[in-house]
Amino acid sequence: MSDYFERYKPLIHEWKAFQEAVQRPLPTTIWANPIKTTPDSLLKLLPNNLEAQPLPWLPGAFRLPPDFPSGLHWTYLAGLYHVQEEVSLLPITLLDPQLGERTLDLCAAPGNKTAQISLAMRNSGSVIANDRNIGRMRATRHTLDRLGIYNVTTTVYDGGNFPRQAGPFDRVLVDAPCTCEGTCRKDNGIFANTGVNSQKLVGTQRALLRKAVQLCRPGGRIVYATCTFAPEENELVVDAILREFGEKVQMQPAAIPGFTASPGVTHWQGQTLDESLHHALRVWPHQNDTGGFFVAVLQKQPDTAAPETVEPPTFTSEREPWLSMIGDHYGIDSAQFEPYHLIRWSRKRLYLVNRNHQSVSRPQPDAVGMFFMHIDGKYPKWTTGAAQLFGRYATRQVVDLEPEQAQAYLARQDCGLLAQQTAVCNGTGYALVRYQGIPLGVGVYRARQGLLESLFPKGWARAGAIM
Repeated sequence: MSDYFERYKPLIHEWKAFQEAVQRPLPTTIWANPIKTTPDSLLKLLPNNLEAQPLPWLPGAFRLPPDFPSGLHWTYLAGLYHVQEEVSLLPITLLDPQLGERTLDLCAAPGNKTAQISLAMRNSGSVIANDRNIGRMRATRHTLDRLGIYNVTTTVYDGGNFPRQAGPFDRVLVDAPCTCEGTCRKDNGIFANTGVNSQKLVGTQRALLRKAVQLCRPGGRIVYATCTFAPEENELVVDAILREFGEKVQMQPAAIPGFTASPGVTHWQGQTLDESLHHALRVWPHQNDTGGFFVAVLQKQPDTAAPETVEPPTFTSEREPWLSMIGDHYGIDSAQFEPYHLIRWSRKRLYLVNRNHQSVSRPQPDAVGMFFMHIDGKYPKWTTGAAQLFGRYATRQVVDLEPEQAQAYLARQDCGLLAQQTAVCNGTGYALVRYQGIPLGVGVYRARQGLLESLFPKGWARAGAIM
């Protein structure tokens, strides 16, 4: 083990257990997507010999063997579950977003916690997911689309300078950029580090947490999280903000029943910190056989001044001719889309968003809701995300695949079809593709050749998917 971790020895009561834990493979953790399946239904679709252990503290989440290729199983590609490190699930449990609220994820990429927020809110209300890296935000949108999430506005902006006019928010998450020491079980490269680089990040971390407090409504909740052990990036950052805002912000207990953690540090290298920091949650890898993490929960006091507000933008819903086309082609009643707005985001794209969504005017949104349909061609085409979410309502142009065919489809390869598989197809055209009754996406049915051309997205495609 690198000498890098020696400085934490005074904080760790079981030093040998810590040393052993950080050198073991990290277990795989998944959670069932509640808008597409149930935990029991998901388990029935996973391999029979797979030992899936429920997490005792989070319903619907399971720990799998570290050697299981979780990103290759067909149910993952269909958006029925998501893979996320166990400690990474903690911040949203403590943020506790509620139905219909307005929540900001200030450092959202790669989108795992944004997805958790949205699904905790059951695709209602408004989630603003921001990150300064446009490439990582594209990956975030892919994650959200695969999971069937449509209550998110994405923005690309420096979180420390996020416009105050975008608020107020009921809850704000700051999953801050950090030195990532807690990920050492996934990335052994951390052991090669010879010094602590925390000071390079502290200014950014303070700016992000300061902005979160400013944007939060009176009485609202702020969660600050990192995946590092360094007190400089954890307790010292929170301590600085507590001193800056005084009685306007208070620490809240961050305990989670069924999950073992240590309290936050209140003394470090001769410095005495705010005593309330003992309410923070500090996770060492040996305590739960996980990675390392830090979470602090703050509440903005009810009697503080509210942030400046600006009326969120309104959107014109463009439902026709698109819903009629979907109904005619797939046999779906347009009433299934009554709870949503359809927004033309450009000449080529139509997006779907929940009706009570409150977006932002500043910064300029990158996208609002789920990318729903390509509308620039002669025949408008559903996106894979839309097909996976709404395909269960289709009665026409549906193709149910056998295991070998589904495996080819998910690898973006064409496959031959039997006549009985195209009984509800009325000739060449876009077809909804299903496996075991679960929508996978769209393809082109070539009637004359008896062929299905896969349109599964290139970025999602996997060779050798486990069926």
